[in-house]
Amino acid sequence: MTLPIRTLCLCLISFILIGRVEAQRGSGSLYSSYGIGLINNDNVGYASRLGGTGVAVQSPYFLNLVNPASSVGVLGAYNFMIDADVKYQMMNIATNDENIDINRTNLTHVAFWLRVSKSSAFTFGLMPLSSVDNSFLETTYFVGSADPYSKLTKNYGDISKVFLNYAYSLHPRLSLGIRPYYAFGIINNINTYETQSLGDEAIDSFQQNLKNNYSGVGVDMGLQYVAYQNKDKKVLMGLTYQAPAIMNETISEEIQLVNSDTLLFESTGDKERMDFYQTAKAGLSYQNKNWIIAADYMYKFFPDSWEDYVAAHQVSVGIEYVPVPRGYSFPQKLSYSAGIYYDSGNYLFQNQAVDRWGFTAGIGIPIQGLTRLNLSYQYEKQGKTTLLSRETTHGITLNINLADVWFQKQGFK
Repeated sequence: MTLPIRTLCLCLISFILIGRVEAQRGSGSLYSSYGIGLINNDNVGYASRLGGTGVAVQSPYFLNLVNPASSVGVLGAYNFMIDADVKYQMMNIATNDENIDINRTNLTHVAFWLRVSKSSAFTFGLMPLSSVDNSFLETTYFVGSADPYSKLTKNYGDISKVFLNYAYSLHPRLSLGIRPYYAFGIINNINTYETQSLGDEAIDSFQQNLKNNYSGVGVDMGLQYVAYQNKDKKVLMGLTYQAPAIMNETISEEIQLVNSDTLLFESTGDKERMDFYQTAKAGLSYQNKNWIIAADYMYKFFPDSWEDYVAAHQVSVGIEYVPVPRGYSFPQKLSYSAGIYYDSGNYLFQNQAVDRWGFTAGIGIPIQGLTRLNLSYQYEKQGKTTLLSRETTHGITLNINLADVWFQKQGFK
């Protein structure tokens, strides 16, 4: 491995070991207060530059995590790849009462790809499944008391999945993929009650800490089929299915006085099985040596026990252009990508689905060989003030895509 790539690998691994850089807890989307929060839809890495598109995309240069079957299509003289995202977001949240700006930075995913034969490849990694991060303030009363309390609620946490992806080319036109994973995470709900009365009968200010601990296993499956091919031109079709994960939930609760170590109440519930959602996706793409043009459709459906959720539809279109994939000059090797998407929304507020839409644009900068730094921009709008809030997000993602030859000895004759 050459020195620049080795240095980048060491920097990336060090960042992963240190952990994620997060915004202040409770400073995110108000719509993440529902259930397990905002669902990620495997929209990381390469797909995030194409508006979340990727079901039928089989890039020869980048790792596509949307479809478990796509990783066998990665070409080149290398057999090992590291892919990771660092994302910065600036969010504006507007309600009927206030308008606030929030900044946040985090490591969204990391994946290690290894080709084990001409027709098969493994990918091991970590990526988000859902996230919760919000806070709000309200006035409340307790039964039997006329004293008002200010209630500050902070919810934060996430559910992540550690996965092992295996992709196999069953036929030159057909590839299959399976991705079993272990999901885990903690979502914290902290409610701080502060009395607004100075009377002798007022209850002291106290804090209620609810912790939801999640764990379970699941599997993603996918296939890609080359429906048409003529020299370097081809049309691909893709399908993916995320089966309902077998998840367990354990809820623990603590109540203590504010600014005191005095514990008023503590309990831990039994581990209980919870229902989980399913996702089905279909995609179509046209590819040649310079262009990838793709479109996806996604359908998410939820169990009846998720009362605040509704079945959702998402459509997305993505495009990528590489002037000269193996060119010698720097401008020839740059890659350009863009995407647009619309989600009908799976959260219900006042019996209305909260939709969202956005677009992305990115550029890939070659570092050495096929190793690249990819910089992309995302604009997204979700909800409106007549519901809960209108949220506008500007995001910048730095994707590190390191490719090299590992575990092989070089010989010279």
